[in-house]
Amino acid sequence: MADVQKVNYISPDDSRIKYRKEDTAPKNTLDKDAFLNLLVTQLRHQDPLNPTDDKEFLAQMAQFSSLEQMQNMNKTLENTKAFSLIGKEIQATIVNKQTSDVEIVQGKVDFVKITNNKAYLLVGNREIAVEDVTLVTDASILGIDDQPSSPFELIGKVIQFTRNNPTDNKLEYIEGLVRHINMKNGIPYLVVGSDDFYIETIMDNLTGVVEKESITGKRVLGKYFNPETSEFEEVNGKVDYILMRDKDMYVVVNGKELAYEDITKVYEG
Repeated sequence: MADVQKVNYISPDDSRIKYRKEDTAPKNTLDKDAFLNLLVTQLRHQDPLNPTDDKEFLAQMAQFSSLEQMQNMNKTLENTKAFSLIGKEIQATIVNKQTSDVEIVQGKVDFVKITNNKAYLLVGNREIAVEDVTLVTDASILGIDDQPSSPFELIGKVIQFTRNNPTDNKLEYIEGLVRHINMKNGIPYLVVGSDDFYIETIMDNLTGVVEKESITGKRVLGKYFNPETSEFEEVNGKVDYILMRDKDMYVVVNGKELAYEDITKVYEG
């Protein structure tokens, strides 16, 4: 059975679930080496009859010193964050820059490796950059010594799990409230959704127990794109569960998948 952890819900606006894109635009930031080269060039080409004023030079040096200290501080904070993840279960999204293929890596952080002053998390034999981490779970925050020993204690709780879509076999991440449990040949299936539109999953597919319910169970007002009519229609109802497919997030209301950006109002159920 997969480890079940207590996690915080990640909103679709959270940067941790955004795919990184190669930045081809010119950089507007100036690193310390470029700053120093610019200063040296300025001194080399200054007018000998009107040299740079000492106060101006000292001010530029002070700016350089401040820039270097800020960069060192940012690097230290990033490395500190990496070391704080040792022993925790993480999930990372890695995008191959050559092929644009996406890989999901899950596992426990064994230790941290520093290469060229950059921290990498070691999960098994994989090196993972801190910025690639999308989910962190910690068994110690569950408030229990072990993972749930019985699926029945999850009734009424919000869980996260994965499944392969039965239509196209694509990997999906789902979050929803466990309504009840169906027993099939002695195997318990956790039921998420409504009576008419629901999904079943086994304990092995669980990835987390959510601390807060987020938008699950709330009522929403939004628009739904009907593929049969190629038109949008208004939907007002309770969120049965949340679905994430590829990089897109949806809320499912009465069996209809509403894109998160098409929601206009959220209120208590």
